[in-house]
Amino acid sequence: MIPARDAGADVEPAVLDWIAAAGELAAGLPDLRAADWPRRRLAARRLADALALRFTLPGPPECAVTEHRVPTRAGEIAVLRYHPPGPGRPRPAHLSLHGGGFVQGGIHEVVEERLLRRRAVDGGVDIFAVGYRLAPEHPFPAALDDCLDALAWLSASAAELGVDPDRIGVGGASAGGNLAALVAVHARRSGGPPLDHQVLEVPAVTLDIEQDESYRRYRDLTGAGDLDLIRAAYLGESAPAGGPAMPADVPDLTGLPPALVIIAECDALRDSGQRYAARLAASGVAVETWCAPRQAHGSASLTRTSAVARDWQDRVSAFLRSRTTSPS
Repeated sequence: MIPARDAGADVEPAVLDWIAAAGELAAGLPDLRAADWPRRRLAARRLADALALRFTLPGPPECAVTEHRVPTRAGEIAVLRYHPPGPGRPRPAHLSLHGGGFVQGGIHEVVEERLLRRRAVDGGVDIFAVGYRLAPEHPFPAALDDCLDALAWLSASAAELGVDPDRIGVGGASAGGNLAALVAVHARRSGGPPLDHQVLEVPAVTLDIEQDESYRRYRDLTGAGDLDLIRAAYLGESAPAGGPAMPADVPDLTGLPPALVIIAECDALRDSGQRYAARLAASGVAVETWCAPRQAHGSASLTRTSAVARDWQDRVSAFLRSRTTSPS
């Protein structure tokens, strides 16, 4: 988590403070590099929670959070519902897919809880955070299958849950942005349920980014991860089954729902995210794109210390709120 020598000057000071704190905390968590994935995930969760308590503002306490056990083709997964106060009319819903490089992260992290409470209240939507299965124990397409099954459950249970089945969207950051983009593609391909919107934040639309200028410049800033390790863990040794594992490899992007694509100026994934947003627009998809100035991968969480991170959250919430008033 040490800034690249030629990149540190580009980044907002609040981001550098966060990177430094991460480095200090990581020094006391040797299991971050453990070969045993459960141990590694536990250490990563401890690091993420400690950083969130320091750098992320608490979410509104009036937002109710309940857990649902959702059936999938492979068993049950947990889905957390963030339900803001307000009128009892059917409310739009947003399926939220966490990041973590396909191998870690989860819906019970402090940062997820704090950001999603705020987005649910400010966006006027019910948010459903999906606890999908992780690689390498569950390689592609396990995570995507779980997300698609969660969407099917949400659509089928809309009346019971009090959400509007015609205004369901999907979103995610990093690996979650990858999954959200693919959920939108699969929903279009299968003919339903039709999605109202997609929110893609610093999305990992491809793992083939070694030639990108943004990767070469910022790969060491917050740790772009070992791409070979991620490929092996998530994709395995054989060709992916069930269609492309990367949104950038989807040949046809026409007919997808309106999108908000947020990239970070100092992120290794910046260039690939820009290309995907441009492809969406060229395919006739309504796209709103924003590049967060002087931000890095993951720094959207710095709502306590960064005005830009707060602007980031406000932009997502505003986009979600705009969908609550759009015609069904």
